[in-house]
Amino acid sequence: MTKSVHAQSWYLANLLALPGISFIVLTVLYFKHVLPFQGQIRDALDASFDAAESAQERQRLEKNIPQDDRDIAHIRAAFWLSVFGGGSVFGGSCLLLLLQGNTPNAWMMIVLYFTVIHTSFVLLGILNLARALAQRLPFFKVF
Repeated sequence: MTKSVHAQSWYLANLLALPGISFIVLTVLYFKHVLPFQGQIRDALDASFDAAESAQERQRLEKNIPQDDRDIAHIRAAFWLSVFGGGSVFGGSCLLLLLQGNTPNAWMMIVLYFTVIHTSFVLLGILNLARALAQRLPFFKVF
């Protein structure tokens, strides 16, 4: 398995099974594989696929990107999605609690908010894992 698949698997483990441990592993992956090369190499997600006229041509262009560049893109996406996911789930829940106080309606909104946001990030992780397994780039560029 490639580093792309490992990164996306750790991202899903961070959301579903081992939140703290998985985030530490993702952080180590990020600092080991992405941070030292920041600014020195061109990220695979910077590639312009506007010239591709069909989905097959875009896929062919993506296959020509070296695996190391795809790995860096997936590690970076998994790390930053974890940071954004944790921040939005925790920050949004705290904001709802602060705005509405300790009321039953507030707790209903917090549970609903948490469920929707958490599920959205899990679905993004599943889609990015499928793309990593297919040796494709993640869905969007994150920093």
